[in-house]
Amino acid sequence: MKKLFFVILVVIVAFLYINRHRVYVRDPLASLTRNGVPEAGAQIFINHANEVLIENDNPPIYTTLVQHGLPVGAPTKIYCLHWLLCMTTAVHPPLLGPVAPADSMTDKLITYRDRDGRTAVVTLR
Repeated sequence: MKKLFFVILVVIVAFLYINRHRVYVRDPLASLTRNGVPEAGAQIFINHANEVLIENDNPPIYTTLVQHGLPVGAPTKIYCLHWLLCMTTAVHPPLLGPVAPADSMTDKLITYRDRDGRTAVVTLR
């Protein structure tokens, strides 16, 4: 039984290591503001490269992916374990309605403009 558990654990760790740029883990301390107003219900997920996936279950429901040097948009297909982690179909998945790339991306702060032209700021902790 211990060997089986160990083998399963090794397989899971290897899978996560190989897909570290596709797997986004929820950051419960992160926050999102749009034009200086905190957005309620926004869940922030980050991957190994500090790229951000934003999911909001409150109306208006949306998903936004912000990656280094790529346009901001909604991934066409994404798989999620609600409130825990999400996985995209590719390292750079195809996006619906891409906008301009992020204005700035650091380890703690990500700034971009959404479709409506509002300034969105994601603060990671």
